Amino acid sequence: MTNKELQFNKLSSEVVSSVEQGSFPHGVLVECQNENDGVEFARFIANCLVCRSNNKPCGECEDCHKAKKNGHPDIFETDGVIKSKSKIFAVDSVREIRDDAFVLPNESDSKVYILKNAQNMNDQAQNAILKILEEPPSYVFFIIVTTSRSTMLETVLSRVQTYSLLSDEEQITDKECDAVKNFVKALLNVNELALVEQTAVFIKNNQFAKRVLGLLSEVFRDALVFKSGYSREVRFSEEVNALYNKLTAKSLMQLVEVCDELMDSIDRNCNNNLLVVRMCYEFKRAIGR
Repeated sequence: MTNKELQFNKLSSEVVSSVEQGSFPHGVLVECQNENDGVEFARFIANCLVCRSNNKPCGECEDCHKAKKNGHPDIFETDGVIKSKSKIFAVDSVREIRDDAFVLPNESDSKVYILKNAQNMNDQAQNAILKILEEPPSYVFFIIVTTSRSTMLETVLSRVQTYSLLSDEEQITDKECDAVKNFVKALLNVNELALVEQTAVFIKNNQFAKRVLGLLSEVFRDALVFKSGYSREVRFSEEVNALYNKLTAKSLMQLVEVCDELMDSIDRNCNNNLLVVRMCYEFKRAIGR
């Protein structure tokens, strides 16, 4: 059995136990490297939630048969895209889901919404879903599928339980780990030369740069969560604590915004040398230096 299968089975057992005990949270986030894997796991969760048997999912009841065929009337899947050429998870789609959530289920005791490609949600869409995550109807469950939890607002993350399908290798490499740690150290020490050097290290490769920026965004968001009075297990705990102690919530939020903007710039294939200069300037500006 592969590591991927072992991870899937482990998390599946946790889901089944939670659903059968009636303690499954109304909002969960599924983090995955491959969107198809995330959706597959989300569908498994949804099947468990609509199954009427004591042993979930039984695979024999009518609800299970319909869920398996992706035809259950109380399981809704959407990527939130309205315009055919857009990748954005539109806020209007979230508002429609929010309104529909207050309509009682058709057949099951539960109503499940699988929100795919949530990494494409902007802040407006995430704030819209946050409103119903805070006080959902008792029968409604939201499963948010994303390839990177670092793209989600800390307020959303604080209200969902995360199931990560990522293996240790997929979560972070030594090279990525070093890049993040060295960058945060240079940033907090306001060492301009070190900041330029560390930026140049990962900006040469677009995919690597996006990965590191995504991890940096996650670190900044985690520090911001701590600033908001919440606590949770985090990667890069030393860096998160250092940021928490030295920077304001406003600076941390600006750092998150800078990461998001720079990832967009990389997608537009901006000149790498100019991008290094811009990154250093934007990060220093965010912390007021």
